[in-house]
Amino acid sequence: MNRRRVRPGVRPVRRRLIAALGLATLPVIVAAACEGGDALRDPAATAVAGAAPDSFTVVMETSKGVVEIEFVREWSPLGVDRVHDLVERGFFDGARFFRVNPRVVQFGFSGRPELDSLWRTRPIEDEPVRASNLRGAVSFAKAGPNTRDFQLFINRIDNPDYDTCCAGGFAPIGRVVRGMEAIDLLYAGYGEPGPGVQDRIMAEGNDYLRAEFALLDSIAQARIR
Repeated sequence: MNRRRVRPGVRPVRRRLIAALGLATLPVIVAAACEGGDALRDPAATAVAGAAPDSFTVVMETSKGVVEIEFVREWSPLGVDRVHDLVERGFFDGARFFRVNPRVVQFGFSGRPELDSLWRTRPIEDEPVRASNLRGAVSFAKAGPNTRDFQLFINRIDNPDYDTCCAGGFAPIGRVVRGMEAIDLLYAGYGEPGPGVQDRIMAEGNDYLRAEFALLDSIAQARIR
């Protein structure tokens, strides 16, 4: 969540918080042959696009165990619709938990540069914060107003300051209902990745992460139950 757009004049504390919760600002890469099939290459595909159910559970099979997340559309209709769409398309299968610190776990890059660059060009608008970033809550990372795309974070502790900071706060879209013990076990030994790491993930995908950060945990499969 380390995007670098910080407005001049922001106080040092806010600078640090925005740096902690932003996304990398990255150039768009021209989409090439896509490993994920036509559905992933076409964000407007009608086969899976549209409104999500009022609530649903995503089961993530991770390298540390099963994690179940309940998504609540009332909290963030646009955000939950986006996650439902991406999970239906298999976007998160193979994704790495590339940022793990005492406060949050961040993931979302598919590891396939042609897909990540495509979906980065289709951000969704911000929505009011209707729930709180307490332990287990799931929210989109962002880099300023209306920049939510596919990167998500899970709160490892209560972070109520995230409800109001950083251009309107981070609106939770769901919560972990099973498997926080797996989240707590995710490998955190690489420290805090800087914006350059996210640039490399976007450009080189999982090939880069396998070579330079081989111990990162991953999502084998994410499915709607």
